Amino acid sequence: MFKRNVRILLAASLLLIVALVAGCGGGSGLQRVPGLSPTETVTTFFDAAKNNRMEEASLYVSAASKSDPKTVVKFMTGQSELTQIKNSNIMSVKQVAQQGNYAALLVTTQEQNTFKINMKPVGLEKVNGEWYIIDFDQIYTDAKYKVLQQLLANL
Repeated sequence: MFKRNVRILLAASLLLIVALVAGCGGGSGLQRVPGLSPTETVTTFFDAAKNNRMEEASLYVSAASKSDPKTVVKFMTGQSELTQIKNSNIMSVKQVAQQGNYAALLVTTQEQNTFKINMKPVGLEKVNGEWYIIDFDQIYTDAKYKVLQQLLANL
Protein backbone atom coordinates (compact mmCIF):
# COMPACT_ATOMS: atom_id res chain seq x y z
CA MET A 1 0.00 0.00 0.00
CA PHE A 2 2.83 2.38 0.90
CA LYS A 3 4.65 1.71 -2.37
CA ARG A 4 1.47 2.39 -4.32
CA ASN A 5 0.95 5.72 -2.54
CA VAL A 6 4.56 6.70 -3.22
CA ARG A 7 4.16 5.86 -6.91
CA ILE A 8 0.96 7.87 -7.13
CA LEU A 9 2.63 10.80 -5.36
CA LEU A 10 5.64 10.61 -7.67
CA ALA A 11 3.41 10.39 -10.74
CA ALA A 12 1.39 13.40 -9.58
CA SER A 13 4.60 15.36 -8.87
CA LEU A 14 6.07 14.52 -12.25
CA LEU A 15 2.79 15.42 -13.92
CA LEU A 16 2.83 18.80 -12.17
CA ILE A 17 6.42 19.43 -13.28
CA VAL A 18 5.61 18.50 -16.87
CA ALA A 19 2.57 20.78 -16.82
CA LEU A 20 4.61 23.67 -15.43
CA VAL A 21 7.40 23.19 -17.95
CA ALA A 22 4.94 22.89 -20.83
CA GLY A 23 2.94 25.87 -19.56
CA CYS A 24 5.87 28.25 -19.22
CA GLY A 25 7.84 26.98 -22.15
CA GLY A 26 10.51 25.64 -19.81
CA GLY A 27 12.62 28.76 -20.15
CA SER A 28 15.22 26.70 -21.99
CA GLY A 29 14.89 28.51 -25.29
CA LEU A 30 14.21 25.26 -27.12
CA GLN A 31 11.90 25.65 -30.07
CA ARG A 32 10.18 23.13 -32.22
CA VAL A 33 11.18 22.99 -35.88
CA PRO A 34 8.08 24.36 -37.66
CA GLY A 35 6.36 22.86 -40.70
CA LEU A 36 7.58 19.27 -40.37
CA SER A 37 5.76 16.44 -42.14
CA PRO A 38 4.60 13.46 -40.04
CA THR A 39 7.71 11.51 -41.14
CA GLU A 40 10.03 14.39 -40.26
CA THR A 41 8.31 14.82 -36.89
CA VAL A 42 8.97 11.20 -35.93
CA THR A 43 12.55 11.32 -37.21
CA THR A 44 13.28 14.55 -35.31
CA PHE A 45 11.75 13.12 -32.12
CA PHE A 46 13.74 9.90 -32.48
CA ASP A 47 17.02 11.77 -33.01
CA ALA A 48 16.48 13.99 -29.96
CA ALA A 49 15.43 11.06 -27.72
CA LYS A 50 18.30 8.86 -28.92
CA ASN A 51 20.78 11.60 -28.07
CA ASN A 52 19.23 12.14 -24.62
CA ARG A 53 17.77 15.56 -25.48
CA MET A 54 14.48 14.79 -23.76
CA GLU A 55 13.22 18.38 -23.47
CA GLU A 56 13.66 18.77 -27.21
CA ALA A 57 12.03 15.39 -27.90
CA SER A 58 9.02 16.39 -25.78
CA LEU A 59 8.32 19.27 -28.18
CA TYR A 60 7.10 16.67 -30.70
CA VAL A 61 4.74 14.82 -28.31
CA SER A 62 1.14 15.94 -27.96
CA ALA A 63 0.23 17.97 -24.88
CA ALA A 64 -2.46 15.40 -24.05
CA SER A 65 0.10 12.58 -24.06
CA LYS A 66 2.57 14.55 -21.94
CA SER A 67 -0.08 15.30 -19.33
CA ASP A 68 -1.60 11.80 -19.21
CA PRO A 69 -0.78 10.21 -15.82
CA LYS A 70 -0.57 6.74 -17.41
CA THR A 71 2.14 7.96 -19.79
CA VAL A 72 4.05 9.52 -16.89
CA VAL A 73 3.83 6.25 -14.93
CA LYS A 74 5.13 4.28 -17.94
CA PHE A 75 8.24 6.48 -18.03
CA MET A 76 8.71 6.26 -14.25
CA THR A 77 8.45 2.47 -14.17
CA GLY A 78 10.67 1.94 -17.19
CA GLN A 79 7.85 0.57 -19.32
CA SER A 80 8.38 3.17 -22.01
CA GLU A 81 10.42 2.39 -25.09
CA LEU A 82 13.03 5.04 -24.35
CA THR A 83 15.78 2.47 -23.70
CA GLN A 84 14.97 0.78 -27.00
CA ILE A 85 15.20 4.12 -28.84
CA LYS A 86 18.60 4.92 -27.33
CA ASN A 87 19.98 1.57 -28.50
CA SER A 88 18.45 1.56 -31.99
CA ASN A 89 18.88 3.12 -35.39
CA ILE A 90 16.02 4.06 -37.69
CA MET A 91 15.95 2.00 -40.85
CA SER A 92 12.79 3.57 -42.25
CA VAL A 93 9.82 5.77 -41.39
CA LYS A 94 6.90 5.30 -43.73
CA GLN A 95 3.60 7.13 -43.65
CA VAL A 96 0.99 4.50 -44.44
CA ALA A 97 -2.22 6.46 -43.95
CA GLN A 98 -3.60 9.92 -43.33
CA GLN A 99 -7.12 11.12 -42.76
CA GLY A 100 -7.80 14.72 -41.85
CA ASN A 101 -5.66 15.72 -38.88
CA TYR A 102 -4.45 12.17 -38.18
CA ALA A 103 -1.60 10.16 -39.68
CA ALA A 104 -0.37 6.60 -39.14
CA LEU A 105 3.28 5.74 -39.66
CA LEU A 106 5.29 2.56 -39.51
CA VAL A 107 8.77 2.97 -38.00
CA THR A 108 11.35 0.25 -38.56
CA THR A 109 14.38 0.21 -36.28
CA GLN A 110 17.36 -2.07 -35.79
CA GLU A 111 18.89 -2.55 -32.38
CA GLN A 112 22.56 -1.66 -32.35
CA ASN A 113 25.03 -4.55 -32.52
CA THR A 114 22.27 -7.07 -33.24
CA PHE A 115 20.18 -8.29 -36.13
CA LYS A 116 16.96 -7.57 -34.21
CA ILE A 117 14.53 -5.45 -36.23
CA ASN A 118 11.46 -3.83 -34.69
CA MET A 119 8.44 -2.40 -36.46
CA LYS A 120 6.26 0.01 -34.51
CA PRO A 121 3.13 1.84 -35.56
CA VAL A 122 3.07 5.51 -34.56
CA GLY A 123 0.04 7.79 -34.53
CA LEU A 124 0.21 11.54 -34.99
CA GLU A 125 -2.28 14.37 -34.68
CA LYS A 126 -2.07 17.71 -36.45
CA VAL A 127 -2.70 20.62 -34.08
CA ASN A 128 -2.49 24.22 -35.29
CA GLY A 129 -0.69 23.11 -38.44
CA GLU A 130 1.97 21.02 -36.63
CA TRP A 131 2.19 17.23 -36.22
CA TYR A 132 2.48 15.72 -32.72
CA ILE A 133 3.11 12.11 -31.65
CA ILE A 134 0.30 10.53 -29.63
CA ASP A 135 1.06 7.95 -26.94
CA PHE A 136 0.08 4.57 -28.37
CA ASP A 137 -2.00 3.51 -25.33
CA GLN A 138 -3.81 6.84 -25.30
CA ILE A 139 -4.96 6.29 -28.87
CA TYR A 140 -6.96 3.29 -27.72
CA THR A 141 -8.33 4.79 -24.50
CA ASP A 142 -9.40 8.25 -25.70
CA ALA A 143 -12.53 8.33 -27.86
CA LYS A 144 -11.14 11.45 -29.57
CA TYR A 145 -8.71 9.25 -31.49
CA LYS A 146 -11.26 6.90 -33.10
CA VAL A 147 -10.08 7.84 -36.63
CA LEU A 148 -6.47 7.20 -35.64
CA GLN A 149 -7.47 3.81 -34.20
CA GLN A 150 -8.96 2.86 -37.55
CA LEU A 151 -5.87 4.01 -39.45
CA LEU A 152 -3.58 1.98 -37.19
CA ALA A 153 -5.83 -1.08 -37.41
CA ASN A 154 -4.88 -1.41 -41.05
CA LEU A 155 -1.16 -1.83 -40.29
